Amino acid sequence: MSGDFRVGAWLVRPSLNAISKNATDVQVEPKVMEVLVCLATRPGESISKEIIIKTVWPDTFVSDDALIRCVSELRKAFGDNAGKPTVIETIPKRGYRLLIPAVPITPANRLESNLIPEFVDSIAVLPFENSGSDPEMEYLSHGIVETITSNLSRLQDLRVVPRSTTLRMKDKFPDPAELESALGARLVLTGHVAQQGYRLLVGAELIDTIQHAQLWKKTYDRKPEDIFSIQDEIAAGILNCLQLRPTNAEKRQITRRSTESREAYHFYLRAHYFANKWSAEGFRKGFEYCAQAIEADPAYAEAYACLAYLYLLLGLFGAAPPVEAFAKSKAAAMRALEIDEGSADAHSALGFVHLVYDWDLQRSEAESRRAIQLAPNFEASHLVYSHCCLARQQFHEAVAEAKLALVIDPLSVRATYQLASIYYFSGRYDDAIEQLRKANELDSRSARTHQVLAYAYARKGKCQEALAEAEEGLMLSGGSLQGKGLWGGVHALVGRQGDARKVLEELEAACVPPHFFEAYSCAAIHAILGDHDHAIEWLHNACKGHSAAIVFMGLDPNLESLHGNHRFDVLVRQIGLAL
Repeated sequence: MSGDFRVGAWLVRPSLNAISKNATDVQVEPKVMEVLVCLATRPGESISKEIIIKTVWPDTFVSDDALIRCVSELRKAFGDNAGKPTVIETIPKRGYRLLIPAVPITPANRLESNLIPEFVDSIAVLPFENSGSDPEMEYLSHGIVETITSNLSRLQDLRVVPRSTTLRMKDKFPDPAELESALGARLVLTGHVAQQGYRLLVGAELIDTIQHAQLWKKTYDRKPEDIFSIQDEIAAGILNCLQLRPTNAEKRQITRRSTESREAYHFYLRAHYFANKWSAEGFRKGFEYCAQAIEADPAYAEAYACLAYLYLLLGLFGAAPPVEAFAKSKAAAMRALEIDEGSADAHSALGFVHLVYDWDLQRSEAESRRAIQLAPNFEASHLVYSHCCLARQQFHEAVAEAKLALVIDPLSVRATYQLASIYYFSGRYDDAIEQLRKANELDSRSARTHQVLAYAYARKGKCQEALAEAEEGLMLSGGSLQGKGLWGGVHALVGRQGDARKVLEELEAACVPPHFFEAYSCAAIHAILGDHDHAIEWLHNACKGHSAAIVFMGLDPNLESLHGNHRFDVLVRQIGLAL
């Protein structure tokens, strides 16, 4: 971390050894600042005492006491409490971690506004309240926030807290001012939505959480068909307060509109609302509303992008044969880009399809990079690129992209899980376990997180912990075939071959064309058990079924016993991977 940066509400200026908030400077010693800079290079990660000492005192022998004193001074500067830390957390017997993202400051970011004298680089758009009497209008309150958040996220110099995070944090921090410390967001937008007959009532308020001041407020009483202009006016009000100077390309992105059909837009909002529920019922309704949106406007690019997203989820969850679901996702994404090349969502979806369906890493990288270029603050685009780097075994780049996604959304379960997966595949099992524990803290109901944690424990020889996590994962999966496949792999690893073979029989019986979803799990269990010929046969079936996991087979520890096997090496090269 070089140059000035922000840690939540604080401006950190290393060259001056100063930490500022509300125009008040706190001077710290040079070594104290160096400790902070070291922590800021890897926000959210535990950094060992040894690494910090080696970085800050490279040519001098010092005891832990010197580091402890520096951390104590930092806590005083931040007004932090070691017992209930919000800025710097002590990891017992290990080290420390910075809990708030460190955001670099560039000259283009700085404001000249007298209204907001300090640098403003972040905003959280809270879920708008559905203040009407119709609970089915909930999709509209969510949709308005989604649109505003997406549009603002296209600005390079503004960090927008993702909607998924603000949704989780609103109940924990009902006072908008508290979100500043929790998420490092200087500005907070709140609002409410109601439809009364033929009137659409929308209220919005922009709050400066540091100065505890209302910067802008507006109430709209319009016709429902004015939904587009209301959103544009809210975004314009925010930009005026921020005094940002977006480029011409950014202006086009902010004001871009995929449809002029209010009916199609409302169908799209419903589709997106239900798609994000990640449930069978949500998928069903998502497809229904996508179809209606496209019927209302056959040239609606974002509706096709949403359709691509839904098909991707079907293939990833095994709700439909991946070979069919991914092909339909690709077609929908390509149709979206035929209509509007500037759809970041479509580029992101296509990037993932190129990876898991086409096994084309070059095109996957190109599409994910284009998505990042169009919307640099979209977490999903960075995660797709991270997957691409992982498939190439570019572990450093994969970690960097996953960490960038976490800077964008510090409370993202999928970004935390992705980082853990990279650590697991690269053999860093202790780091994987640490990240998976964090993911469980964010969402203890995630079956996949418990299952991969079980594998990591098994790799470390912690059999009882592995079996416990495997049971929890299977229970949370509802006893699904995918859950049973991962459960069987863990049991094979810890030496319970009878249990593993029993599950294997069930999985193999369910794998009939084109339903090869669990073929990869069959291959993994066979490989762990030493049945190499059967493992390779099932890998061929997984390739036929285009299992999403096949693109990572060259680095999967469960298949390590196959390395050097001619048939396996040929298969890996056939799909463009490397060992």
